[in-house]
Amino acid sequence: MAKIETLIGFAVKAQKIIYGADRIFNNKNAKLIVICKSLADNSKKKIFDKVLPTQKIIESKNLLENIVFKTNCKVIAITDINFIKAILENFNENYTLLN
Repeated sequence: MAKIETLIGFAVKAQKIIYGADRIFNNKNAKLIVICKSLADNSKKKIFDKVLPTQKIIESKNLLENIVFKTNCKVIAITDINFIKAILENFNENYTLLN
């Protein structure tokens, strides 16, 4: 398991994760949005249309549901700034910064 997956796992344990696109847009603390590669194009467009300039979006080439251990999970947001900094510092080939 790569370092980013481990950090996301820690964020899950610390309850610093928001699951689902609709809940992300209702929460002002969502600073880093992680989307799955299998997310539908319409859902990606919805996310890009509603994203704030202060929010970063990264795409995972791995299935997000395997990382957070929730079935059919395609979009999460991380709310803790320390987890976000660590994730952005440890990018690898399995993740792409989209904005």
